[in-house]
Amino acid sequence: MAESVITIPTTIAEKIAGYLVAPIGRRLSYLFCYRSHMDDLNKKVQELGRVRGDLQITVDEAIRRGDEIRPIVEDWLTREDKNTGEAKTFMEDEKKRTKSCFYGWCPNLKSRYQLGREADKKAQVIVEIQQQCNFPHGVSYRVPPRNVTFKNYEPFKSRASTVNQVMDALRDDEIDKIGVWGMGGVGKTTLVKQVAQLAEEEKLFTAQVYIDVS
Repeated sequence: MAESVITIPTTIAEKIAGYLVAPIGRRLSYLFCYRSHMDDLNKKVQELGRVRGDLQITVDEAIRRGDEIRPIVEDWLTREDKNTGEAKTFMEDEKKRTKSCFYGWCPNLKSRYQLGREADKKAQVIVEIQQQCNFPHGVSYRVPPRNVTFKNYEPFKSRASTVNQVMDALRDDEIDKIGVWGMGGVGKTTLVKQVAQLAEEEKLFTAQVYIDVS
């Protein structure tokens, strides 16, 4: 029984000591190992940059297809730009903030502590942003084509489907020739003009040439 009574207070004391030692050790690392925190921040910024680069490739492909980028993806890109920019500026200003005291004889301990602490906080934010780069529903969604109307032309559902197919072909870099055929008077010419207008609005081409050949 005596051993049990002694063990309980000892265990509690060990836990309390653990809670106290960890924060103290981290604060001391800000002062004496601030360079490690700066290097860690730089490493995490570079890792996030690679993740951003991969995502940007997917986003650019979606834009070329004429898709709309999901708001959650745009918000993530904005957060990444803001926090990465702030982290890079912070690292560039390191030399200004670590000037030694007494004409170089004494290191600026206060600045080193602040740098270490701020670098650690920014690194945690960078990690959090990287972990949130997960979009189960994709980065974009298809947008229904606009109802572009012309004189003496009525956009039927069947024509809308054809317009969608032609627009998908125009967005495909591997396709260099598209043909539209059908009986006379079904609206082939008007359909092509509608496609041309949509392609111009999406800026798929820098120039368009139209020639009417009988």
